[in-house]
Amino acid sequence: MFKFKIIFFMIGWVIFLYQPVWGREWKLYGTDEEGAYFYDPESMNSPSQNLVRVFVQWVYTEKGVSQWVEVGGESFKNLDFCVAWLEFHCIEKSIRYLQILFYSKSGEAFYPIEHEEWHLFAPDAMLKTLFSEICVSQHGRGEEI
Repeated sequence: MFKFKIIFFMIGWVIFLYQPVWGREWKLYGTDEEGAYFYDPESMNSPSQNLVRVFVQWVYTEKGVSQWVEVGGESFKNLDFCVAWLEFHCIEKSIRYLQILFYSKSGEAFYPIEHEEWHLFAPDAMLKTLFSEICVSQHGRGEEI
């Protein structure tokens, strides 16, 4: 059973990594002192009512990299950006990170994360802007935070 889970996990990551990260049409949704934040409008889909999935890319400044080094350790010192597959619950104003993959400045992928738990996000967070863009503006779901 354990081998089956590992094989399933590896197949999932191959599919995720094979997504054309570089060829996407990223749309800027915000910047702050930690980085620039983009999403791919073409990747948006709704697996069910009130849920929206989207690919995002976060490109980090030196301050953003420093924050990750503090939290995640020295393996993040060469962090450049990350690509994530997010799912928003537009009514409950919550988010879950389905997959996150970090990239170093040399272009190597490292520290993959998969997460299944839902989290509420702070109304002043950068994700509020993305929520407003994909849930309220694009799909007419949810309401402004």
